[in-house]
Amino acid sequence: MEFNNREIGATLILVCMVAFWTLSSIRRRIAEERKKKILKQGVQANATVLAIRPTGEYLNNLPEFQVQVQVQSKAGNDFVTEMREVLPFAKYDSLRKGTQVLVKYDPEYYKRAIFLQMAETLI
Repeated sequence: MEFNNREIGATLILVCMVAFWTLSSIRRRIAEERKKKILKQGVQANATVLAIRPTGEYLNNLPEFQVQVQVQSKAGNDFVTEMREVLPFAKYDSLRKGTQVLVKYDPEYYKRAIFLQMAETLI
């Protein structure tokens, strides 16, 4: 059986598309599980938005944003972390630099945090 270049190319493209979709699904599932864990076991703290920018990705026609915040922990150790959150544009408009927000972070790995107001969508 002989294959031509067009068949080989089409097969490679199909394999790459399936691999990309699979990895994206796994990555999304892991992120959702981490968020659920933080929701249950996380530490609540106030945070200040330092920067917010779109990632270019969409989930259910809502844009994903990368948000950098400075968290003021109750222990007194302030730290900076970045979160990726899917937000409607109305919520994005209200999150400007300097805005105070409520977050929960993982006490075992404090760089993992979620917006507390986004937590209702994970239950």
